[in-house]
Amino acid sequence: MEERTETDVLVVGAGPIGMTAAALLADYGLNVVLAEKEATTSDSPRAISVTDETLRVMAEIGVLDKLVPEMLMDTGARYFGRRGQLMAEVRPGRPRLGQPGKSQFDQPVMESLLLDAVRRRPGIDLRFESEVLSLTDHGSSVEALILRGGAIQRVRSKWVLACDGGRSPIRTRLGIALEGSTQAQQWIVVDIANSQVQTEKFAEFHCNGTRPVVQVPGAKGRRRYEFMLLPGERAKEVTTPEFIAGLVAPYESVEPENIRRAAVYVAHQRIAAEYRRGRVILAGDAAHLMPPFAGQALNAGVRDAANLAWKIAAQVNGAPEALLDTYAAERRPHTADMVRLSHLIGQVVMATNPLAAAARDKLLAASSLVPPLNRWITQMRFLKQPHYTSGCLVPPSRDTSKPAAELVGRALTQPSVRTDDGAESGLDAVLGLGWSRLRFLGADRIEVAPAGAGYAHRRTMHVMDTEGAFREVPPGTGLLVRPDRYVAAVFEAGGEAAVLAELAALVPELGRVGSTAAPNL
Repeated sequence: MEERTETDVLVVGAGPIGMTAAALLADYGLNVVLAEKEATTSDSPRAISVTDETLRVMAEIGVLDKLVPEMLMDTGARYFGRRGQLMAEVRPGRPRLGQPGKSQFDQPVMESLLLDAVRRRPGIDLRFESEVLSLTDHGSSVEALILRGGAIQRVRSKWVLACDGGRSPIRTRLGIALEGSTQAQQWIVVDIANSQVQTEKFAEFHCNGTRPVVQVPGAKGRRRYEFMLLPGERAKEVTTPEFIAGLVAPYESVEPENIRRAAVYVAHQRIAAEYRRGRVILAGDAAHLMPPFAGQALNAGVRDAANLAWKIAAQVNGAPEALLDTYAAERRPHTADMVRLSHLIGQVVMATNPLAAAARDKLLAASSLVPPLNRWITQMRFLKQPHYTSGCLVPPSRDTSKPAAELVGRALTQPSVRTDDGAESGLDAVLGLGWSRLRFLGADRIEVAPAGAGYAHRRTMHVMDTEGAFREVPPGTGLLVRPDRYVAAVFEAGGEAAVLAELAALVPELGRVGSTAAPNL
């Protein structure tokens, strides 16, 4: 007999983005079918860099504590010129979100921890060896035909979230174009274990003008090398242990048994023309592809998942579909910025024309003479953080103070806070699940309350910002913070009702009478 399942969301693809999305959706109370074509998660070390925002999401899911020991935290990068000279040393600026701005991780470790997290959540029906053959959008639901164990299963869901990778069969079937280009240069990526190189917390970009090389250190003896291939070199020959040993020889010797992965790739800079078609939504590599040089591909996908999960949950519980349209409005512009940045860094690294390489070296050397430019480079200010100016938010009024206005549309800073009983934690632990209202009381004290009828069980709390992160925000100012920790609105005394009413057009629970009232328990 054909198996039939009804669920809230069908997530296709059990990679890091699909599993992150499934865990978040389940935490918001939805039932999820997570379908993966392969027999288990990948053991291939592909992505290698994570941002503070990704680590913030991993903490929310409950895997960060086990992930940290497997990571090299708080890393930077060094760029070397044609003659091997150090041109620039860059590190992220002061942490804002409670985690280092950039760290190195191992994707198989992350996937293993996410898999455990998925399996712990009873709201997730995880199905490996399950290939989605077709999707039929009926307007109010989508019916999927899934091949599993030689049998056809039917899954009817309110939404389908396609996290099925860069080749995304779902995106292809929908006929959604990938806009952009593909680099001509091929690279080989080599991941090794038991590296003998002394670990420093810096990736190295060797812009030597002949065969550019990238080295990325990892924890516990892991190390990645990436080499640009020269004309005439082919994947079959360059992925042999002998050829790899020759490539790596200037840096260390490597035995065949320590080669974890060797693969040739061509970098793409492409973004989907549409992020949503009907009740099917794209996320992660299914929605965008970018070169690896800025280390942003996985991080962009995690941002996608965090942005989407609460919105899908809100829609399933009565919010208008227009809320889902804000996903592309918010995420696509920043992702396009990251695609362009990754491509630009690649062009800097891959310059082999002698004149272009010489000009690059001189420009980077001269940047030290211009302090603002030097800070822009050395503090990674070129790595723009998301700043939503449209979508599910209320733009600040002209009368709003600049420190408060600049918070809107950005991820909420996460300082350490102390409750009245002396307990210390990051601010996120106090915010909890769902919408929150923050009111700044002066002297670094903050009132934190739930916002939205669905979270009335949370109590209002008062905490001390032990880092003074919001010290410049005038007392009396209030913030509305979304479930994904982005600031949706700022208001002054007496202005809360107006911003709630405006946001209620997309999130009706915010407009219900008494939705922000919370007893002091």
